[in-house]
Amino acid sequence: MSSTRFDIIVVGAGIAGLTSALALERDGASVVVLDRHCAGTEASWAGGGILCPLYAWRYPMPVLRLAAEGMRRYPALLDSLDSPVDPERWVTGMEILDPIGDGETVESIGATLESVGIAHQWRRQAETHALWLPEVANVRNPYLLDALTDTLHARGIALREHCAAEGLLLENGRVAGVATSQGEMQADRVVVTAGAWSESLIPGLPDGSLFPVRGQMLRLEPRPENGLDRILMDEGVYLIPRRDGSVVIGSTVENAGFDKTVDESAQARLHATACRLWPQLTGARITHRWAGLRPGSADELPLLGEHPAIGGLWANTGGYRNGLAMAPAAAELLADRMAGRETRLDATPYRLERLIDG
Repeated sequence: MSSTRFDIIVVGAGIAGLTSALALERDGASVVVLDRHCAGTEASWAGGGILCPLYAWRYPMPVLRLAAEGMRRYPALLDSLDSPVDPERWVTGMEILDPIGDGETVESIGATLESVGIAHQWRRQAETHALWLPEVANVRNPYLLDALTDTLHARGIALREHCAAEGLLLENGRVAGVATSQGEMQADRVVVTAGAWSESLIPGLPDGSLFPVRGQMLRLEPRPENGLDRILMDEGVYLIPRRDGSVVIGSTVENAGFDKTVDESAQARLHATACRLWPQLTGARITHRWAGLRPGSADELPLLGEHPAIGGLWANTGGYRNGLAMAPAAAELLADRMAGRETRLDATPYRLERLIDG
């Protein structure tokens, strides 16, 4: 590929990269999205698709605010897509059977959820409380990513797959483009949305600022008689019903580097817990097993903003387990900041300066 110029290069075609590209294109920029493999085939594809943080009240408040705003924006995002693919957003609600941990109370959890506008109800469950979140939805991740990719094509946004970013091009302290496996590409602004692989493209980040966290999952065969009509969660394991009657079960949280190996013992534990929670699944055939690598960050917050020492270098990464839920709000926050507009949410907690000594 010969040297090519765009206004903005987005590095990474997962949920963060695709939604960022669409938001930036609306401002009139010429945008190209690069991915080292195929679009939407890493963490965004591998997740369960729950559009709400799990045990939401245990996350730092900036994460919860961004995720709650993303949840509210999903209907408008899906309505805007130019694609025949239905992402199958389904408002099933989510029931959490073990919501109260050490030091937590019904009152403290309720106050946190109310502060960000997440509707909730308490239900008695034997001698404990279960938490019902009636507005929680889920999507079929692969379908959503296909619909987003279709929309990029429909809007004339360039997508270069199998085009790995090998390094930044810098001139006079500013970004000038990206060196790729297909040649140099020039741009005045570069947005790093490469998930767990982002750290090497953001100079100045201390080692370990961004890292992969493996999550294993499995899917049971479509069986309408299973009868599961809501997301069900207990002991960190969740069951997600799909419209075709299948059930997705997840997930582990493992520091295993960039290894996506599926582990038999972890899979067995997930399956056993799922059958305990919903006995109708016992005997159902396992049709798929997989693992993905979430982009964790050292302080649990995403990196969303401009590099403090390299002009034109931006990031939207580090969403960890909430990248899908946060995506519409994170993309809009990025686009607003890059355009110099006032932001709906306070962008300060997500700035790169907190990890980089500029």
